[in-house]
Amino acid sequence: MSDAGWKVEVLLTGSWRGATSVLLSNRGHHIVVDTGLPHEAHQLVGALKQKGLDPTDIGTLINTHFHVDHVMNNCLFPKSTIYASQQSYDWCLSMYSDVAKDAQWEELALKYYPETPHYEQARDNMAWLRKFALRWWDVKRLGEPSQFRWIETPPLPDGLEGLVTSGHVPGHTSIIIHSDETPTVIAADTLLSREHDEQVLTMIPYNRAQYHLDRARLLALGGYILPGHDRGFLVDAHAVNDATQGVPPFLP
Repeated sequence: MSDAGWKVEVLLTGSWRGATSVLLSNRGHHIVVDTGLPHEAHQLVGALKQKGLDPTDIGTLINTHFHVDHVMNNCLFPKSTIYASQQSYDWCLSMYSDVAKDAQWEELALKYYPETPHYEQARDNMAWLRKFALRWWDVKRLGEPSQFRWIETPPLPDGLEGLVTSGHVPGHTSIIIHSDETPTVIAADTLLSREHDEQVLTMIPYNRAQYHLDRARLLALGGYILPGHDRGFLVDAHAVNDATQGVPPFLP
């Protein structure tokens, strides 16, 4: 899917564990949105090579947020400018630092995920996810501080709109690529999958009520949706907004 400016191609298709990575191209300017886990590095580089590109050809990265499955290959792009939310950066670095502490890590985790008691098996899942994070999290793989441009201040490149969708984590940002016909929405973890968010192995929302509002807001835009952990799909915005007729919003 593309508009008159940006061509949108999936590099890594999201799965129950791995995050979606997207290539945006416009007249020789190439952007990668989210870079995945360390063991996916060769897949990401291979996907770029299939497009005739090398990591050195990528001028810009965009990190939707800093959960470990979305950012651990930033280090493959040392010459790229990285656009991201400082709120998400600071929040996730603090969170991973606290949950790495052996003593009272569960109590510390509640500071970041205060709704944990409201979810069945959330504590067990959090323990598994903690092990996963301890295995893969490495702040050195995020890139050099000089590479970052905080999107709270400078805008994204022309033709791209950032939409703050903080239900998943504070500062989470979804990306909208507008076109004359239909937008493309890189939802990231605001919308984990087309229909089965509960099957995705990730941390619970920071704020469940806001998460559902954010998800509904993205679906209401219509167009081509790229979830954080699933294949892309088309949405009929008119069907989403016409609750009285009960028309399914998803298009084949």
